[in-house]
Amino acid sequence: MFTALYQGLRLEVNDLDEKTKIMLVSDAETAQRAILDMINSYPDFPPGFKPSNSTILWNSIKDTQSIGVFPAQDPVYLKKYVSGSYVGQMTFQIVYKSNPTTNKDNIAASNLLENIAKFLESGEFTLKDKNFVAEQINRTSDVFCGTADGKTTELAINMQLKYFYKK
Repeated sequence: MFTALYQGLRLEVNDLDEKTKIMLVSDAETAQRAILDMINSYPDFPPGFKPSNSTILWNSIKDTQSIGVFPAQDPVYLKKYVSGSYVGQMTFQIVYKSNPTTNKDNIAASNLLENIAKFLESGEFTLKDKNFVAEQINRTSDVFCGTADGKTTELAINMQLKYFYKK
């Protein structure tokens, strides 16, 4: 069902069926790039960790110290506009892989993920894509241990992003 505002300035689709809600890959990639931008702009990475495209990865993680961002479910449209603009939602997981040798190192790794999540929730980041507006970012879990093999540990936190994209 469409809801029309005066002169079609903001026609919106409110009642999206389940098939229509699943986001196109091209639109999902916009959110992926924005999430990576947000994390890369975090100002307090530990000494020796240089945020870049080789240390903060989408849907991947290195064998060494790195951050992987993984989609937790299919991104969806919450609202679509005739202009092509939309409100979307993406649930994702941030994983930090490190090699802690002490309990203090383990706590520091956990705090890093917690602080990145707080930073994302604060909205104090700058995005390269000026058409992307993060409306709300929330943690949907506490930091938890994904895997630990005696050499490396992967800690994770789940997040949800609601955003508007203007086309």
